[in-house]
Amino acid sequence: MADCDLLVIGAGPGGGSAALHAARAGLSTVIVEADSDVGVPVHCGECLSQIAVDNLDLELPDEVIALDCKGIRVIFPDGTSRLLTEKGYVLEKHKFEQWLCSEAVKLGAQLKLSHKVKSMERIYNSKNEFLYWKIDGKGDAFPIECKAVIDASGVTGAATKILEMGTQIEMIAGIQYEMTDVENDGYLDFYLWPEYSPHGYVWMIPKDGGRANVGLVTTDKKGAIKYLDKFVNETYLKEKEIQNPEWRKPGIKPRPFGGTIPISGPREITTADGLILVGDAAGFTSPLFEGGSHLALWSGRQAALTMAEA
Repeated sequence: MADCDLLVIGAGPGGGSAALHAARAGLSTVIVEADSDVGVPVHCGECLSQIAVDNLDLELPDEVIALDCKGIRVIFPDGTSRLLTEKGYVLEKHKFEQWLCSEAVKLGAQLKLSHKVKSMERIYNSKNEFLYWKIDGKGDAFPIECKAVIDASGVTGAATKILEMGTQIEMIAGIQYEMTDVENDGYLDFYLWPEYSPHGYVWMIPKDGGRANVGLVTTDKKGAIKYLDKFVNETYLKEKEIQNPEWRKPGIKPRPFGGTIPISGPREITTADGLILVGDAAGFTSPLFEGGSHLALWSGRQAALTMAEA
């Protein structure tokens, strides 16, 4: 007999959304997260549009919001700019992900931190019909037997490493600093300046208290920090201070943070017997600005609802 109906791998936005909606639907749900804390380290620019919030029926608590934003200012190399007046929020992303998981736990989901999946085995009956999964890994709760799995463990997700889920996807690097005393008028600044970000763009994403995420995405993964430092040192940000975000342990020298982002579109295979990939694990990101939170939240919800109906 299975230990639970659903195992969610990863406690990011996709995993938190999947667990929350699965628990709401009455599925016994276990979330396993490889890191020791939910939402740490932060891997993205931390934005979520009002459209996404409305689409997902989210009621964001005040503590997860760093700034209400008016929209995006797209700035071109000649200095001209265009405003995209789409309202939204800059989040404290680690708090947002922790809130999602806590809401799922309130509804009965179990959260297992420092649990890394190492193997996934399908169990079949004598008629070669899928019965359940046997999942093993590093952590006291393993092995876990479950009826279904939602993999929300990111672009290099567990299922895509262990199982055959189609061709590998292309990735770019995203990296940023948290800076202080950065003035803002409520707009996110997106710079389409190839000089500082080949095949990508640079951003200034403001937060409250004069804080801002200043970062970029580029296909030149090895040169990402070099390009980011060049942008900071050659623009109005030159005299601004770089600091560590609040989620980083004190006493550490300020340094950038970020991750890799899928850019080649969805994987060839995102579903299989008893398995659905969501978010970055499935290759779901915006083709415009490489944002992934909305798609992770949405796909996590839809995957959970699909599993509940199965």
